[in-house]
Amino acid sequence: MKTPAAPSTTRASTVAPSPTDPQAAEKKAVLSAYSSYWQEQVSAYKAGTVKGTRLKTYAVGAAVARVEGDLASMKDKGITADGRPSHDVRMTALATNKQVPSATLSDCLDISQWKFTYRKTGAAVPSPKTQLTQYRTIVKAEKWGNQWMILSATPQATKCTHG
Repeated sequence: MKTPAAPSTTRASTVAPSPTDPQAAEKKAVLSAYSSYWQEQVSAYKAGTVKGTRLKTYAVGAAVARVEGDLASMKDKGITADGRPSHDVRMTALATNKQVPSATLSDCLDISQWKFTYRKTGAAVPSPKTQLTQYRTIVKAEKWGNQWMILSATPQATKCTHG
């Protein structure tokens, strides 16, 4: 099984926008969309399907395709996910003056509390010894109308330490 797409939020620690920051509302909206995206993703991994989730309210394209691909692989292997990963997300770029506003986030994901089990037996799925339990993910988002949408969440093969 490939490394899960980025996990959900449980103890997300974000850099709060300054009240005097003219882009504070947009920063808050991007971070909120990202948090909601991961909440829906965790629900999908637990249920084994995106049906019944609001994942597509917050994500499109590669972000949705990655989740759907992981779910198909998990279904083939009879695997489900339980628990909740955590993350520490930072905004690294925000361009609100473009025709389509965009944002880039850097997230330190911690999947150590996200447990994968075989659906029939409940036995834990062994993780590869080389699998990182904390790794950086680069997230791209755009604002479509009034809604920020997660376009991609790309895990990096690097351990992260910020937070």
